[in-house]
Amino acid sequence: MERTASTENPTPHKAPRKNRGGTNRKEHPMKEMNRRAFLTLTGAAVAMMALAACGDEPYAPPAPPAPPAPTTSKEAELVAAINKVWKEKYDAKAVVHEQLTLNQDAVGAIRCYGRVFEEANETPHTLKDPDHKIIFGELNGLEDKILNKYGKDSLAGMAGISEPSPDMVVALEDAYSCEDTAVRTFVAKLLNNSNSAKAEFISIYCPVVQGKTYMTAVVFRNNKA
Repeated sequence: MERTASTENPTPHKAPRKNRGGTNRKEHPMKEMNRRAFLTLTGAAVAMMALAACGDEPYAPPAPPAPPAPTTSKEAELVAAINKVWKEKYDAKAVVHEQLTLNQDAVGAIRCYGRVFEEANETPHTLKDPDHKIIFGELNGLEDKILNKYGKDSLAGMAGISEPSPDMVVALEDAYSCEDTAVRTFVAKLLNNSNSAKAEFISIYCPVVQGKTYMTAVVFRNNKA
């Protein structure tokens, strides 16, 4: 009787290949959250705070967000300088709204990193596990707040914080300045997002590190209208 290979001599299963570089560890949640937050800054990026519970480190409650800060003259002056450039973009039909309104509802998306720099009192800074508390504390509840009030995909471009390097080194990129060249560079960064042209609002945080003031910002829109 002719024997069939499928029944008599089945193909053996190969054992999965082991990671030759050591233990097969899941990518650290801090690295994944930062990559998404820096690159997209969408509501989905804010939701990455949930990954904190999936890491290798024991869970630690996040630090509470900073209390709402009153608008300072620095923020008001920076918005005025940004809106001069924004008006030019509007006249050139590059943006939908003539001016941006200062609205600190989304400030947690940038303040989470600004506070890390301030706490470490350095820039550049290598992100470490203790920074989780500050970052997740600021992001906690922010996604729901933005989603409920402004709708899905309302967050847009950000400026002032570098994308993390492979070694998780980040830096504040823009010293505070209302000078025209500096503001134009800053606005160009804010517009480097597909949703930014429709932005209506801007949240600003000006961290102070080693006595020097920097500027960070995120723009967003009302996507419920």
